[in-house]
Amino acid sequence: MHKRNLILVILFSLILLAVPISSILAADQAVSGAEKRPLAQLLTYAEFQKANPGKDLSAYLAYQETYLLDQFPGRDYLRRLTAAGRIWGLGQRDNNLYYKLEGHLSKLDPKLSVQVVKRAMELFNRTLSSYFEDSKNPVFALIPDKNYYLAEKGGYPHYDYQALADLAGDSLDPKVSFLPLFDRLSLEDYYRTDPHWDQKELTDLAAWLLDQLGSPSESLDYTEDFYAPYLGTFAGQAALPVTPDRLTWLNHPVLLDSAVYNPVTGETGGIYREDLLSGTDPYDFFLGGAQALLELRNPHSPRGRQLTVIRDSYGSSLIPLLLPSYERITVIDLRYITMERAAGLTELAGDSDLLFLFSTSVINSPGAFLN
Repeated sequence: MHKRNLILVILFSLILLAVPISSILAADQAVSGAEKRPLAQLLTYAEFQKANPGKDLSAYLAYQETYLLDQFPGRDYLRRLTAAGRIWGLGQRDNNLYYKLEGHLSKLDPKLSVQVVKRAMELFNRTLSSYFEDSKNPVFALIPDKNYYLAEKGGYPHYDYQALADLAGDSLDPKVSFLPLFDRLSLEDYYRTDPHWDQKELTDLAAWLLDQLGSPSESLDYTEDFYAPYLGTFAGQAALPVTPDRLTWLNHPVLLDSAVYNPVTGETGGIYREDLLSGTDPYDFFLGGAQALLELRNPHSPRGRQLTVIRDSYGSSLIPLLLPSYERITVIDLRYITMERAAGLTELAGDSDLLFLFSTSVINSPGAFLN
């Protein structure tokens, strides 16, 4: 008995020693491929203060704790083990707000923030009146997040989506056509492992939106290509087992010949960025991901029409399907740039067609916009 206890003590001691030693010897990781986010890096107190003016020693010690957790050996494996223990061992319904239902991962968002939604609508109203007063038929399309299709069915807490839609529509300038997309989408239009929608499911929606904008589209024969396996942002953040997706995109000569200019960086590229498929988030393949300001130009457009899209990340995969009907599309993401800054970097056509394209999760998120 004594010998066995001694062996257990030695093994336990070796494990305790192995963790800090392996942590010291292993190189720090810059990014979590699973969670698709940057990881905290080792900083001296002086470096921390330079990067965070006004922060004291207690804030630095809190940062050090974050750093040690981010760089813990075998962290991704332990996260998956913890998630499995919570869901199947303890019977919890979610893991840090993430849950799985009908093969889809989603994140709980149970509270409707009335003032946040109103402020977002006020920003859009100012954008319209200040920059697009001459737009003939502005449209606002509201995209439901996956909780709209999953939360009530699974018995998870959620806010009243119709109440959010009513609040947003009532707060919007009456000149804008308000179009909730709740009944025009289904759960199958979204990735299983990511919050975004799947481009190959959006051709009918794109055609309908073009009709609402007064710019009817011609039926195009798209070809498909794909990247697999695709694990979206929810897959790493939830740390729950899930079947990977296929990230599919639609090809057509109009899209392949079109150019995307970034006025912020001065770079020009294509609609699709295959170099980003191997990056942190393959969804960045569409229009290069989170970009503040873009100009899309279609050399095949016979009509010379222009469209401005004020959007969030859902627009990245939809906007290419609108481009065949326009000579130019200006894309603005107010989460990363102000309208004043955008107007100083690109020529805004005040009489262009105008589409506001936002998800419920973004307009209900405090601090989402710079303005």
